[in-house]
Amino acid sequence: MSVTELNALISLLEDPDEGIYNTVRQELEQIGEAALSPLRDAIAEDGHGEVFLSRAKALLDHLGTDEVRCAFADWIASENRHVSEALRLLDRYIDPTRSQAELKEVMDRIRQDIWLELNDEMTALEQVKVINRIFFEHHGFSGTRGGAAKPSDALPREVIGQRKGNSLALGALYLAMSQELGLPIHGVNLPNHFILAYCDGGHLGEFSEDGGPGGILFYINPYNKGGIIHPDEVNAFLGHLDLPVDQRNCGPCHPVDVVRRLIGNLAYAFEREEDLEQAERMRELLFFVEGCSAPKRTERAE
Repeated sequence: MSVTELNALISLLEDPDEGIYNTVRQELEQIGEAALSPLRDAIAEDGHGEVFLSRAKALLDHLGTDEVRCAFADWIASENRHVSEALRLLDRYIDPTRSQAELKEVMDRIRQDIWLELNDEMTALEQVKVINRIFFEHHGFSGTRGGAAKPSDALPREVIGQRKGNSLALGALYLAMSQELGLPIHGVNLPNHFILAYCDGGHLGEFSEDGGPGGILFYINPYNKGGIIHPDEVNAFLGHLDLPVDQRNCGPCHPVDVVRRLIGNLAYAFEREEDLEQAERMRELLFFVEGCSAPKRTERAE
């Protein structure tokens, strides 16, 4: 079907006849992903009535949800699971009508600014200091303080727009930049708080003499502007919680686990704000990701 024919078909969504609408909807559903961009363009145009907008957005949401789930499955199955791609997929799942170009442009600009300041002669600590300066000082990111969990504190687009987020959202963005720069920084599912670990890739996955995860040079706290945390401090924190110092609690985790935790965090935040529709959609996405990633749950961080 040509672009002209597809646009003509989309315009029929405004027809008040339910029979015509149902026929058009079924045809567009069969067309699938190819109808997404024309639908977004049509919604953005002026002059459409309430009926058209309601039908077009509902159809876009349906087609977009299927598209994002397929993309998430591909991401999980791929060898290069860049968190930046998963964050853009999550944003698209939240609102299929929005373009991803602006979000990608901002993320690319932050990464580029960091890359320009790095060099191969830097130590691990010097590299992290550069990231912290660009991410927290130059681009102004900071942690949200107090109050109940809010979706805006975790949604990638909102966090980038307001330059504020919770520890998980800030950590995911920090991790996304580090991954694309090829740095050995990984997420850590520390109980009650998400942090990052700068790892010695040659020993990642081994264990130290005390039984804890080996290969970790130091931890990074994205909620505290990238503050450095010594492994002994993390061990002491877990001791206060009567939890073992092991791979599960303080070792590098898989990128899929970072995304799973972020989706779960959003589901909880939407529920707290009584946006039950979005909370349910987040739970559906979480179950889908869980199902796709089940065979990989025992893998260490890459």
